[in-house]
Amino acid sequence: MPTASSRIPLLFAASAVVFAQACVSTSQAEEVLFRRDVMAVVSKAGCNLGSCHGNASGKGGLKLSLRGQDPDLDWLAFTHDQGGRRVNFIQPEKSLILLKPMAALAHEGGQRFDQDSPEYAIFMRWLRDGAPDSGTKAPKLTKLIVKSPAQVIVEPATETKLQATAKFADGSERDVTSLAVYEPSNMLVKVSHDGLVRREKAGETTVLVRYLDQQVPVPLAFIPARPDFVWSDPPVGNFIDEPIFKKLRMLRMNPSELCSDAVFVRRAYLDLLGLVPGVDAAQAFIADTAPDKRAKLIDALLLRPEFADFWALKWADLLKIEQRQLDYDGMKVFHDWIRESIATNKPLDQFAK
Repeated sequence: MPTASSRIPLLFAASAVVFAQACVSTSQAEEVLFRRDVMAVVSKAGCNLGSCHGNASGKGGLKLSLRGQDPDLDWLAFTHDQGGRRVNFIQPEKSLILLKPMAALAHEGGQRFDQDSPEYAIFMRWLRDGAPDSGTKAPKLTKLIVKSPAQVIVEPATETKLQATAKFADGSERDVTSLAVYEPSNMLVKVSHDGLVRREKAGETTVLVRYLDQQVPVPLAFIPARPDFVWSDPPVGNFIDEPIFKKLRMLRMNPSELCSDAVFVRRAYLDLLGLVPGVDAAQAFIADTAPDKRAKLIDALLLRPEFADFWALKWADLLKIEQRQLDYDGMKVFHDWIRESIATNKPLDQFAK
């Protein structure tokens, strides 16, 4: 039997083996990179949104770039701003950038993640490594791919799972489903932390999936079963009808019947001019027996000055031509340019340029 003294070298040897194995496993663990991993966590937690620290003035003394546009600025804000008080390298778990989003300290934004979350683990590893800026070490994101088992979900199914994959310039790929940001375009669905889309109401929605500097819109439609649906196969009047009918058939909806002449003339005037038709004009249109009178009415209304007036007003609202942003002369110049563009039938691509 070995003596107590003879066990000591064995203990040292065993300890050395354990230490060596620990070193190997640590070196094999993937390094946390600020620009690839930490920036993704900041976006996932919503910290860099315009309603939070991504605001032009920041929030609570911390200003981040909007949606992570400027990693250089964000790294400085975390590690150097206000004397570096947001990071604690001696006790990383007591760093303000961890305590605040965990709501361990008062935080106006509330809790953004907890201690058991992947977000916390990424931040903690980065802090323990000394919170370095990965700089050129971080491979550039080249493509974000988002897949869904189905984009048209018919009852009784009420959910679908999104899966996000990031491709990088060094040829690597990684599943970023849990770190991607999911933003539905309306209240018809709710999306979980890990990309599970659940229907709240039937209808169409688009989920914008963001990861770092790329985003992918995912259109989804949740459709009632409608087992008795039969497509009415209406005649195609023009090339616009084709995609509309295709969409309606997919949604298991038949188009409405053609409206009466009285309804049509009122709708045409309101939609194009923002005015109701006069009595004489309405009666003359209803009495007209020409088969193409509706197309002729539209063409005539498009040439009227009220059309340019009405749609210049709509575009001015859309482009936020306001006295708070522009002085009176600037508003007039911008508005007049829009009206002239509409009146001269400028193509939309030229208008945008």
